[in-house]
Amino acid sequence: MVTLLLAVFGAFAFHPAPENTSVTVDMIGVIPGSCEDSSTVCSTLFNEQQCQEGGQWLHRLNAAGTACPDPLYRKQ
Repeated sequence: MVTLLLAVFGAFAFHPAPENTSVTVDMIGVIPGSCEDSSTVCSTLFNEQQCQEGGQWLHRLNAAGTACPDPLYRKQ
């Protein structure tokens, strides 16, 4: 009986957790053209609603900090 309980416990206790395949990164959006920071937190996870502040679509600053070509999306 003890062996059976240990086997059942071991099967469930050491089962790996499912991986999160969709990683969302929250970031402050920037205004395209000038690449100035806004005060709106956006998401990098694609959805149908682009992130906006005051009617202006917001983008993400590139790694070099020289341009902001990539759109950001509304945080859900």
